[in-house]
Amino acid sequence: MTVTARKYNPGFLTDDELAASFCVRTDEFESMIEALRECTGSANTHQIVIGPRGSGKTSLLLRVAVEIRRDESLSGRFFPIVFAEESYEVSTVGEFWLECLSRLAGQAPSAEDGPELHRTYEDLNQIRDDRTLGDRCLGALQDFADRKGKRLVLFVENLNMLLEDIGEDDAAWRLRQTFQTEPRILLLASATSRFEEIDNPDKAFFELFRVLPLRPLDKDDCATLWQAVSGRCRAPETIQALRILTGGSPRLLAIVARFGADLSFRELMADLLDLVDDHTEYFKSHLDSLPAQERKVYLALAHLWKPATAREIARRARLDTNQCSAHLKRLTERGVVEVAGGTVRRKLYYVAERLYNIYYLLRRARGQAPLIEALIRFMEGWYSVDELKQFGTTIASEAADLDDRTLGLHRMAFQHLVRLPVLEAHRQELLSIAPAKFGDLAGDIVIDPASSSGAENLIRKAWALAAQGQLEHAVNAWYEAMERFGTDNSGLFPLVVATALLGKAGGTLALLHRPEEALAILEGAIHRYEESDARPYVHVVALAMGWKSIALFQLKRLEEALTASSRLVDRFGQCEAPEIAIQVARALESKILALLRLHRLEEALDVSNDVVRRFEGNDTPEILDVVAGALVDKGLVLFMLYRREEALEVWSEVERRFGTGETPRMQDSVRGALLGKAAVELVKGRTAPAIAAVDGMFQKRGARSPEIDWAAHMLRAAARQAEGDVSASVGDVEAMLAILPRLDALPREVLDDLSRIIVALGAEKVRDLIKVSPSADLLLPLTTALEQSLGETPRVAKEVEEVAEDIRRELEELRKSMT
Repeated sequence: MTVTARKYNPGFLTDDELAASFCVRTDEFESMIEALRECTGSANTHQIVIGPRGSGKTSLLLRVAVEIRRDESLSGRFFPIVFAEESYEVSTVGEFWLECLSRLAGQAPSAEDGPELHRTYEDLNQIRDDRTLGDRCLGALQDFADRKGKRLVLFVENLNMLLEDIGEDDAAWRLRQTFQTEPRILLLASATSRFEEIDNPDKAFFELFRVLPLRPLDKDDCATLWQAVSGRCRAPETIQALRILTGGSPRLLAIVARFGADLSFRELMADLLDLVDDHTEYFKSHLDSLPAQERKVYLALAHLWKPATAREIARRARLDTNQCSAHLKRLTERGVVEVAGGTVRRKLYYVAERLYNIYYLLRRARGQAPLIEALIRFMEGWYSVDELKQFGTTIASEAADLDDRTLGLHRMAFQHLVRLPVLEAHRQELLSIAPAKFGDLAGDIVIDPASSSGAENLIRKAWALAAQGQLEHAVNAWYEAMERFGTDNSGLFPLVVATALLGKAGGTLALLHRPEEALAILEGAIHRYEESDARPYVHVVALAMGWKSIALFQLKRLEEALTASSRLVDRFGQCEAPEIAIQVARALESKILALLRLHRLEEALDVSNDVVRRFEGNDTPEILDVVAGALVDKGLVLFMLYRREEALEVWSEVERRFGTGETPRMQDSVRGALLGKAAVELVKGRTAPAIAAVDGMFQKRGARSPEIDWAAHMLRAAARQAEGDVSASVGDVEAMLAILPRLDALPREVLDDLSRIIVALGAEKVRDLIKVSPSADLLLPLTTALEQSLGETPRVAKEVEEVAEDIRRELEELRKSMT
């Protein structure tokens, strides 16, 4: 069943219609409701929803208002007052409270309250002194709240614009004072972007709000909204394309949902023109809302269509590059432009909602060629591969009865269509059915392979740089290839760019710990090639999907990382090609790590077992690396589940199977297994085997990470202390203090380890060891705490002293728990 959807204003919907149509932004809705339920004391949690036009701010706020009216516990405590989407009549603080009173009068339910509030509004509307007006209106609102025994919840849209329209210097401070001190009034607001009043510590609204950013819809939400608005399901492979086309904007997705399903060329052209015509007001208002210079930069980028550098955009906009970069930064903050990759110094930008590219192309250009180009680009985001093939067949079959002018348009459309990357595997099939009247299309589409040598040379250069460890320069070379060749879909260019740039460059970005950039390029690679059945492109997609899960893991978006890994396994799990099997194995490994972070131990155990079963008998070195790692992780899960003897058996198996392994990863797994064995033996009170396991780890050849060395010395020190030979552990403690500055971070676990050592060795001994170690500066708060516990008065900065006092208390609690 489809639901009611208005073009722009969900405020026209009834409560029932709005509740029925509200199918995305549910997490934000539940979060706002939960925060409301917690407003029970003298202070309120004011909330602001931030997102660009069309992101669903109004629908979200109105849905919260509906829930307040519907939910018995909420309606008994709160009364919603919903402002209009734009409060054009408000230019002073007094007028803000007058508008609030006016809205209350219109929304108060009882016959008794409504007329009285209207009379009060008419009386107060005559007051000219703004402070008196504000005080009297606020008093009327407070009286209503007292009579009803409820808090008033103000739903104020576009707060950033409203504050700009209120010209008084102290307006925001006056409003803040009321919101902070008046428990009867609570504010739920929206804004199109973050603004100075909430970001600047010197401004009135700084830290007043709980901020909820509305990010673009993900694929699942796009699919949900699509089905709700259109009543139709789209194939899963087209949802990501639709998300890119609309930028994940709920409003644009709803607009596109009405596009025709007919594959007739003439009707599709008419449908696209109708779509743009029907929503010109919305598209134009979006552009008109931008400042003039920002609009100029935005339109220059829309004209270029492809991801572009600031220099390219500046050249098109006829602006200085630095000036253009400043405008791009602001456009990115508004959410209308996104960074599509590049390097830190040479970012690539693109229009976040590609539908604006099509709108701009159609409104600016004249003639049929731009329309056909826009139609094909639009269809790439709309239709599945099978539907695009059917469209090509339809164009070819229609050609027989066409006059010369119409024939030219069909030929042009067919030519654009067969160039699409997603149809790479079907290109020859489509060219074979092209009518003779179209002429020689193959000559226009496929170029001499020798001309791709420039791209190949750049790719070779990038790989050589990467092999030398010059990853930054390698990435620059890859992006140069993307700028020069990435939009050419003919000849060998797509294969060269796809295999070496889109897949591997994204991976390099992940290795450089720039996951946001990695994610942008990887998602582009997946979208561009995921429907191709050609083996090289299948490998690219598998590789890109695997790197995507790693990038999401680095960003701590663990649920999304799990989804990305599962999607790769589901799609390619049965593929026997060795290079694909490696990506499947690595995806399963990523799942284990994400599940461990989420503490979903039983699921992690299942996936570990799946890896071992799935790749039994496979002797590919890369897959053996994964199997060894999965067994180490399995042991860790069993250890965390207190199945310690089982963990010991698994880690012993790793040592037996992979103890002579040659690859660095396999050697790391064996070291991890030996440390796991040491931990089990230590927990079981078997100190001699624990020390032997650590000694065995140190005897393994090959480079070790500082984290491995730290853990090994910690385990051996703990074992020796457990034997009662505290002095024998000092050497390990000295080694730990030497390793500490080489760790990437100073996690809580490291401080916990040191705390246990302090209890065992004593504060004075550890203090002396730290002071002569390379970690002396790093551990200054800890040594200060130790000196305080020894009755000394160290001379340190006040901030260090405060941290040290917290550490001293924790050490005292730990000492008591261990005695």
